[in-house]
Amino acid sequence: MYGLIVIGDDLSSHVAAAVASSYGIKTALLSECGQGEVCLIGDLVFNIDPTPMTGFGANQTCFSLLAQLDISSESVLLNPAYQIILPEHRIDFFNDKEALIEEMTREFPEMSGKIKSFYNAAERNSAIAGKWHNDHPFIQPNSIKDYIDYINLTPYLIRNIFCNDKLKQLMFKNASFRKVIEAQQALLSFRTKMQNSIFSHFQYSAPMRGINYFSKGKQTIFDAAIKKIESTEGMYINRCEVLAIKKNRLIEVTYNDKDGAASKIEANNLIVSTKWQNMHILIKRKKKLNWSDLIRPVKVSHYPFSIHLGVNPTSIPEKMARHVVVVTDINKDIYNDNLIILELGAAEDEKTISASKIPLSATVFLPNDQNIWSKENLTAYAQSIIDRLEYFLPFLKENIEFIDIEESINISKKQREIVNPKYQLRNSFITGFAAKNNKTKFGNIYLAGASLLTDAGFEGEIISGINAASRVAGHGSNP
Repeated sequence: MYGLIVIGDDLSSHVAAAVASSYGIKTALLSECGQGEVCLIGDLVFNIDPTPMTGFGANQTCFSLLAQLDISSESVLLNPAYQIILPEHRIDFFNDKEALIEEMTREFPEMSGKIKSFYNAAERNSAIAGKWHNDHPFIQPNSIKDYIDYINLTPYLIRNIFCNDKLKQLMFKNASFRKVIEAQQALLSFRTKMQNSIFSHFQYSAPMRGINYFSKGKQTIFDAAIKKIESTEGMYINRCEVLAIKKNRLIEVTYNDKDGAASKIEANNLIVSTKWQNMHILIKRKKKLNWSDLIRPVKVSHYPFSIHLGVNPTSIPEKMARHVVVVTDINKDIYNDNLIILELGAAEDEKTISASKIPLSATVFLPNDQNIWSKENLTAYAQSIIDRLEYFLPFLKENIEFIDIEESINISKKQREIVNPKYQLRNSFITGFAAKNNKTKFGNIYLAGASLLTDAGFEGEIISGINAASRVAGHGSNP
């Protein structure tokens, strides 16, 4: 008998299970894929999800998680945090605000004063958004006190509207600058459309807040979460298949283990990932889990498709950042075959680099359309990615030492319950925030996943897991 069962393969589910375990809740995590976010192709290790890791600075959201999960591994602060490359521009996004402003001014000298004003506003609004985040982890107000706090936030929200209007004017006047802003959103946010809330500045200031990297990437958090669960009498069940869920005062989950043997497990509470592809087992597809889904439904717009390359280090520019966003045409829509996100392996990584090649993943976001995701189309997209990169990395194609397109296709299809897609949803009419409620109409069933806090990017996925665990702890979890 458990206090909590968690179903999910994504980072949010692992965090929810681990944090609940740290609260003393006996927890079972059912991870049907069970592969984490790192994959091995050939002799190279790749990080599946290209989303940069934010929030690990002192006193930031994810920093406290390290102590909670007993993560002792030191992370590397990336500087530049990332690069954005356009046909006529290459911008390094440095940690220091003045250095970042100088870099942007170098590329857009006619906008120097307005760029400085923009980043000063981004830094200011980011601090306000971060404080709201810390004080109200569910983002949307949930009590009378929360609404009073929201009223006190109103002057800042009004000022944010003027800041966004000024940004839109800059973007309208300069197509290249517009693509730089859109590229940052594509890299850091889980929404396809531009954000209008104050949390958009949370993303614009990401380089100044810091982007970190562990030697094992996000797998560091996955591994630490599993270790925490198992060290507190919990159970981690991977490569299983959930068959049925009985919803009552006690939750009963029937599943097949990795050997095909059927088993049952009971708990007082259940947390389910919003990425879980078999949500129909929990509830009929025509019904909704909560009123929030009925009023503001979330739709998956695009899924990431990645190809994995082993390239000769001599083909990589000396100052290429770990995260690079390439926009191939400043006049095309960012999601119309016009965006490539590169993630580069680095010398400090263990077991990722052989003597002659370095791992490089290239990710594009393709519409959630079964016809587009056919093997034939994906093979063509893979070749297109390499061809489009040739202009920006002219020595890449001839220095590809390893590529397995078929395996890259298989991985991109299998990892949908782990990686973060792009979502479409409306902001709340009352608050203007995009956050969703993690409660369901079942009193002991909660949700976790990046789609609940899309405005917060990578940190939103972490926080949604923490929030779900907190709900269980407050509800009463143990037999």
